[in-house]
Amino acid sequence: MTRALSAFLWLFVFSALAGAAYAADDAPSESSINDLLGRASQAVRSENYRGILVYLREGQLDTLRVTHRYSDGLEQERLVSLTGQPREVIRRGGVVTSILPNNEVVLISRHKRESLLGSVAQFSADRMREHYSVSDMGQRRLADRIGRLVRIEPRDKYRYGYRMLIDEQTQLPLKLDLMRDNDVLEQLMFTQIEFPGSIPESEFEPGYDIEGFRVVKHQAVQVEDKPVPEDAWQPTDLPPGFELAEDGVRRVTESGYVRQMLFTDGVATVSAFIAPEGLRKPLEGATTMGAVNAFGHVVEGTQITVVGEVPAITVEQIARNLVRETKAAGN
Repeated sequence: MTRALSAFLWLFVFSALAGAAYAADDAPSESSINDLLGRASQAVRSENYRGILVYLREGQLDTLRVTHRYSDGLEQERLVSLTGQPREVIRRGGVVTSILPNNEVVLISRHKRESLLGSVAQFSADRMREHYSVSDMGQRRLADRIGRLVRIEPRDKYRYGYRMLIDEQTQLPLKLDLMRDNDVLEQLMFTQIEFPGSIPESEFEPGYDIEGFRVVKHQAVQVEDKPVPEDAWQPTDLPPGFELAEDGVRRVTESGYVRQMLFTDGVATVSAFIAPEGLRKPLEGATTMGAVNAFGHVVEGTQITVVGEVPAITVEQIARNLVRETKAAGN
């Protein structure tokens, strides 16, 4: 995955984490928190904005030009990498076009709106308070705008913390820090941003002449109507606060199926993939890439892989506590 696409996906994390923020000097009521939660989440999708986004991860700094608009029910976005290898990502609704000019390749993928992450935007303020403490750190200025800085701290070892700066006029997150104790694991920050009333269609056209480029079309992994069998792998002894949010079967090859589960504590999300051994290259044990931890092992001829932006202990506990539940004889 390119850095540009990683940043593209992070913009959706903004909408997820915005549910933890509030922007009042006094302790707000639950209704006012939920109201701001909805407006902050919507701002990422519905605001027109154009700016420069800095993405810091594992000591590497990437800079992106971001253009976003929402018009007539259609969300569009264009990201252009300003550092490293030239890259460009253009999203129009559920169609994502990635342009790699050095390789003369255009990658086109389609994503159904009813994806496994679709339900994660619905957060429970009560669940969040149980596992995170939230503090209002007052106003801060960034990119010539005034925002409200919110600190979200975990109450245990199973999740990371966050610092988020919310623009007070538009509720768009201007900065997001992913924290482990006092260390910043990843950071997204707008260094320049504006909110035009309208953005012309021309700003979502490719910036490169792609005539003659090789076009690779990637079909999105389909969620099958195939039901999850009752005598299948089930989660037990999940880390505190995590619940199964979605569960489905996906086809990844003509004859290969993977079961995917999505767990959330109301802020963080973790994905579990259960597949026949040999369908993909197996992961044995733990691995880390920045803030992302993964744990995999093979049990009874089945590859179990759990991945998420959570501490290593969380993905391992989920992976080791997915067990096969079999029906009793005669049932």
